[in-house]
Amino acid sequence: MPTDPSTAAIARLRGEFVCAATEAGFLHAQARTILRDLRRALILCSLFYMMFSVSDVLALGLAGAMPSLLARCAVPVLAYAGLRHAWQAAAPVAAAYRVASTFTLLGMLTYMVVAWRRPADTLLHGTSVGLMAVVILIFIPNRLRTAAAIALGSSLVFIALAWCRHLESTRHLVSMTMLILFANAFGAVAANRHARLWREQYRTQQVLTNLSVRDPLTGCYNRRHLNAALLDGEIARARRYRLSLSLIMCDLDGFKAINDTYGHHAGDALLRGFAHLLQAMTREAVDTVVRYGGEEFLILLPETRLDGAVELAERIRAAFAARRVEHGDVVLATTASFGVVGADFGAGEAVTPQGLIAVADELMYDAKRGGRNRVRARHLDPCLARVA
Repeated sequence: MPTDPSTAAIARLRGEFVCAATEAGFLHAQARTILRDLRRALILCSLFYMMFSVSDVLALGLAGAMPSLLARCAVPVLAYAGLRHAWQAAAPVAAAYRVASTFTLLGMLTYMVVAWRRPADTLLHGTSVGLMAVVILIFIPNRLRTAAAIALGSSLVFIALAWCRHLESTRHLVSMTMLILFANAFGAVAANRHARLWREQYRTQQVLTNLSVRDPLTGCYNRRHLNAALLDGEIARARRYRLSLSLIMCDLDGFKAINDTYGHHAGDALLRGFAHLLQAMTREAVDTVVRYGGEEFLILLPETRLDGAVELAERIRAAFAARRVEHGDVVLATTASFGVVGADFGAGEAVTPQGLIAVADELMYDAKRGGRNRVRARHLDPCLARVA
């Protein structure tokens, strides 16, 4: 799939996934980490920013340092308000990035007030601006291009102010300018590397997750994932919101004969073809296709009534009966039998995962006994629902 993080490319300069959907999934998965890092960064930056107000008082006196002190005080106030907003926002990562951008921009602008009020300390301010640029790029979580724009833009403003006043020797100003620009370049490279490594780690985790929950032959979810969380979670959701839920159990007819006649590689080709058909005919990111075992597949259909599930099963049955799978010089064809069960959680039925699967499995074998290439369906009886 194009949004599969395990195969997604990472942009070289932005340090983000090229696919916007994959990037959104990554940020959603890392939301708590981003919010935690933002809180830590804003608290520490505000603390150190306020501590250095002592140097303003020593250089300008209490009365002269008052504008600088007021400018510094705005930073922790904004940090507190921004953190509250980010933690309560419906889209926490987007809010966190807005807070980070506003905080860093205000911090650099208020420091321009400090630098303007203390022109004799230009070289010291230059060192501080370089360090602040590194902090913006590496320590405070934000999009790389946004952080780079704020850090470099603020640095250039300070450099322009220093050269306009020209209170230091040209040699010192040139050295200061080079150091500030070097700090920006170093910070940008380090931030890019961190962003790429973070996403590569996430991509590796997705590969391992896919290996644990997906069948390697067909790419469908495996029975272990179904039993571990999938079906229980869908039943809990349907019960909470009083929704309908349907399940289709399907099995390839005469699969053993195909394996015995043409070999296991031919059987594998047929299984892959059937799995791809199931995935193509179900709703992406809504329905779930599971390889239940051998040539048996299970389709989980949230928010689907029994009549809709039966209609889908009939369409799959007809499409697969007409399908031909090429394997070398052999053209493979067979049919499938289907058992469909539906449950209405709005009616307060007591449904268990085992009950759903047991009824669907029974219906599928009833379809086989009835001549194969058939669909058998039943609305779940509350008594049968409690079968273990």
